[in-house]
Amino acid sequence: MIWSNLKKRLKSYAEPIPKEALAANKRAWDLLPESLKHAQQVLGVQSAGCSATVGLMEKCDFYCTACYLPASSNDTPALPFEEAKKQLDQIAAHLGPTGNIQLTAGEVTLLPREELGRIIEYCVEVKLVPMLMTNGQTILRDPSYLDYLLEKGLTKVAFHIDTTQRGRDGMDNKDTEVDLHWIRDAFANLVRETRKRTGIDFHAAHTYTVTRENQHEVPEVMKWMVKNSDAFRMISFQPTADVGRTRVDRQGGDVKELWEYVCDGAGRSLSRGGMNFGHADCNTVSMAFIVKYGNKTKYVEFLEKEKDWRFFHKLLRKGFGSFTPFDETPFDVTMKALVLLARHPNWLFDLPNYILYRMHTERSWIGDFVKTVLSGGKFEINPFAVVVHNFMSADELSTPRGQERLAACSFKVPYNGRMVSMCEFNGDDMREENNMAIMQTQDTREGVLV
Repeated sequence: MIWSNLKKRLKSYAEPIPKEALAANKRAWDLLPESLKHAQQVLGVQSAGCSATVGLMEKCDFYCTACYLPASSNDTPALPFEEAKKQLDQIAAHLGPTGNIQLTAGEVTLLPREELGRIIEYCVEVKLVPMLMTNGQTILRDPSYLDYLLEKGLTKVAFHIDTTQRGRDGMDNKDTEVDLHWIRDAFANLVRETRKRTGIDFHAAHTYTVTRENQHEVPEVMKWMVKNSDAFRMISFQPTADVGRTRVDRQGGDVKELWEYVCDGAGRSLSRGGMNFGHADCNTVSMAFIVKYGNKTKYVEFLEKEKDWRFFHKLLRKGFGSFTPFDETPFDVTMKALVLLARHPNWLFDLPNYILYRMHTERSWIGDFVKTVLSGGKFEINPFAVVVHNFMSADELSTPRGQERLAACSFKVPYNGRMVSMCEFNGDDMREENNMAIMQTQDTREGVLV
């Protein structure tokens, strides 16, 4: 057994990037329109995109004013486990090893923990990396629910919190986003306490529906995120689209204006053009580190200047593209990185050179930071990402621009044996049709249909 495990580890070191991942990325790249195959494109280079489950549990215990679900959702039974496995198999074939998958539908924590736990176990079995998408109310009421899922292999959780929600414990319909910070604090403390209690350093994210009514409060939410970056490493801002049962008066605002609010909350201008994950209209991403030392906090963006972009693009295309070790020991990650460095020795010069360049660009504070570290002072360095999604409304799908975006989609879900854009799934009656199919399957099992 020891020799077998050793051979398996040595083989993984010799192949730090699995062939299946490279093949999945190539398929994603080949599907891109030629106009989008440029140096800043990450889809098909670093990953084959991401995906999500559909129909696991369409029911929800909230009745939000902004919702992509159709009216049939609360009448739709949970998806049978064997059907869930078929979805996960299809997604695994599409994304390749370490593909990111969102466990979502309506509110999947309405499933018994044992049911959701075995779905997570199967994700791990087929080498997918699951992220639980949830309003979190079940978990706040019973933290042991989360503990159980972590034991089964869950490593990422996204909690959705904003003023469009209805049905949350302790929330008033007149609350502002700042009024909801006590709820965000509860989740941040839950993350910290769960990590300490279980010893599992799982990743947490915050998702936030943006409407015209709450867009101006984004700066305060960003400030909260920076303050709590030890607990939450990402926030996803999601302007509403005209699909599902979203109220007409809850439509999203202008994406460019939203980005200005994000920058305001970050306390600095953030780059919008460092990389594209599919179509430039679909996602805006800022990757950073939040550095805290003494009583100071620095928001250090990774892709800040053109030289950063060039370095990042070269890194992906010259040796480290598709390198996404996840849930591996630091030793294993180091060994795989050393293998890649041995195969691409130019990085032995390029990496230190870039680090020195970034230290120079951050020279206004890096000296004080080093002094704090050397003197034994407290400090934190937390990875942090901001993503602004721009989902399409139903009437946008058939436009030339909409068709171009669909062709470059980085977020696809399984539907009738093929992978389709989530925008198309929500905006073209596919979700409603999927719900009807689940209901019919349930009726058949119960003998209603013959």
